[in-house]
Amino acid sequence: MIKLYRIISVLSISLAILSCHDEWNFSTDNRYELSFSADTVKMDTVFAGIASASAWFMIYNTNDVGLRFDAVMGGGSESPFRINLDGQGGSQITELEIPAGDSLFCFISVNIPQTGSPELFHAFDSIRFILENGKIQCVRLSAYGQNAVILRGRRIESDTTLTAHLPYIVYDSLFVAPGAELRLAPGARLYFHSGAGLDVAGRLVAEGKPDSIILMRGDRLDLLLDELPYDLTAGTWQGVRLRSDSYDNVFSYCDIHGGDFGIKADSATDDRLKFSLHSSVVHNVSGTCLEATGCRIDVANSQISNAGESCVDIAGGESDFNFCTIASFSVWKMGVQAVLISAARNEMAVPFNRARFSNCIITGRHDDEFISIIPDSIKSIDSYSVSHSLVMTSDTLDHHFHKVLFDNHDNPTGGAANFSENSRIGYRSVYRLDSLSRARGIADSTSVDWPVDLAGVLRPPVGADAGCYQFVSTAK
Repeated sequence: MIKLYRIISVLSISLAILSCHDEWNFSTDNRYELSFSADTVKMDTVFAGIASASAWFMIYNTNDVGLRFDAVMGGGSESPFRINLDGQGGSQITELEIPAGDSLFCFISVNIPQTGSPELFHAFDSIRFILENGKIQCVRLSAYGQNAVILRGRRIESDTTLTAHLPYIVYDSLFVAPGAELRLAPGARLYFHSGAGLDVAGRLVAEGKPDSIILMRGDRLDLLLDELPYDLTAGTWQGVRLRSDSYDNVFSYCDIHGGDFGIKADSATDDRLKFSLHSSVVHNVSGTCLEATGCRIDVANSQISNAGESCVDIAGGESDFNFCTIASFSVWKMGVQAVLISAARNEMAVPFNRARFSNCIITGRHDDEFISIIPDSIKSIDSYSVSHSLVMTSDTLDHHFHKVLFDNHDNPTGGAANFSENSRIGYRSVYRLDSLSRARGIADSTSVDWPVDLAGVLRPPVGADAGCYQFVSTAK
């Protein structure tokens, strides 16, 4: 009996102690309120009609008593915003509790209805936190919507033009059938969902203009990390594939970035142009920027950079590169080498005609960024050549180099230092030349094919700079 009395006493005391802990007491006193990690949540631009990735903020109860509240969208069920709190989602969540000293995550998503307008439009609302004590607090929400045309598993069976009126979001890839031509108008924007790509068995003509660049990138508009948008990461979509029977493809004033690869040209023949790439950027891919097998290609006035593998991988065929910056400084992966030329693909021999690099910059983190694997049986003085270029290499005796300036990492102005500090090595690499760049003034003075650089700057008739950008002083 005494033991039972002691047990009851202990339990009574324990319950009394627990009942005195204010964190489990929920007050209706209007002196108390919630705190928030942000008073306004600004979401990234989203495509209309497609639910966004979630943003979030924290709700804190810094008081010594618990609080009960409801969370209600100001726009009610018509609001494009949705919230998720404590595992419950919707436009209104009731009977929420937050003990003293505790916190909650509040997740927000938005799905903005389409309007048909090409202009960005603003969506806004607020979350009203209605406390049991009668107090009302608000957190404002803001997002911009962009209307878009959604293409799901689209096959181009006849000649088609995609315009610049609205961007296109591509799911399950975009296929150009044999005999069909897909034309991208100046300013056209193609956003590819994860795993999607542009697959061309017919012909692709992507001709932009200096003030109307054609864009091909992934469709993630949100952030991977603070101040790091998905747009600056690699491997967010597939890339552009040109199948074996696809010829006469054109890329001009295009920006292709963020894919598993840039442009991959399947095995073909070099008696017909596979593709031309002029005044364009192919950048920041997890694989190879440009890969061509047995093809004839023409590349000029372009930046080809930041590959997880090679920036340029040429197997056989006939290729010409003029006024190109080929730079391998990926922040995601070391890469292999900037340029690889060979006479085989997957251990299968590929007829090799010629590879020519003129007025180029070929550089990266390795000591040798130009690698040739050409059998002696087919190697000749004309099989490949590099002239009037800056090349990161230790093979200074290669007789295929003509009027080449050799670069090395021991030189304080070599490698990455050739490029201005605000544009080199990083997520937004542009590779504009530094004032001390060794590429300045070394281009062939007889070359008049490209009098204007990638940024629209005139090249001088004599003493032009190698690479796709002519140096421009920023001094005032």
